[in-house]
Amino acid sequence: MNPLHPFYKLGLIVCASLLLFQCDDNEENQNTIFLGLLAVADANKRCELKIDSSYVSGTYSSLCKPQAGPGRFFRIEGMKALGDNGYFFLFLGYSQAPTSSAPNAVGQYTFAAGKSVSSANPLVWFRNLEYGNYQGGQTDSGANPTSFSFTTEQEICVNFSGNEQAPTTNLWVTGVNGANCKISSTLQRENAIVNHSAWPNSGNVLSTSGGTYFRFSNLSLLTATKIFVSSESVL
Repeated sequence: MNPLHPFYKLGLIVCASLLLFQCDDNEENQNTIFLGLLAVADANKRCELKIDSSYVSGTYSSLCKPQAGPGRFFRIEGMKALGDNGYFFLFLGYSQAPTSSAPNAVGQYTFAAGKSVSSANPLVWFRNLEYGNYQGGQTDSGANPTSFSFTTEQEICVNFSGNEQAPTTNLWVTGVNGANCKISSTLQRENAIVNHSAWPNSGNVLSTSGGTYFRFSNLSLLTATKIFVSSESVL
């Protein structure tokens, strides 16, 4: 057959088009599968817990744990002071539920936030076994900021980074210094309200085997709506 015959050329074009369509279709399917796997992997790195009537004030309760590993970034939504002397506590690296707000072993760290009757501003601080009792006068790992208030609902987020020495701990509040706790790219050391790494014992590494717990001292004094947990540090 004459290769220049119009029907022959039409046949070649149709065949080529079918092959390209099949390739494009396969590529699209592969991209869909790849994106689906990424979504599953990402979902394994996070979890969230709603604070509702099932939580009893003052209880040391287990926080959800992502499948990928223990939480290192936490976002607390809807935190608000309804009165004075209400506090929220976050406990990391504990092998069992704590019984006090002070860490009692190497590898344990806590974060606390609340509203004291002695100050119109919030109190926020980090602790480990050796260091960081804000109420005891140590302010390097904490703050009494004037940039926000718990009299209205706030979205705060805390981060623990570093696996080979005592962690760097950070605190941000959405809307303060350009931070948005839902957008990790806005969370930098430079705009953190607390950015602390000067622990006296650099060998006090945050435990990766322990669990994470939380406590609200009294929900009628300080409350929140949800705690989001990610196994990945943002820094």
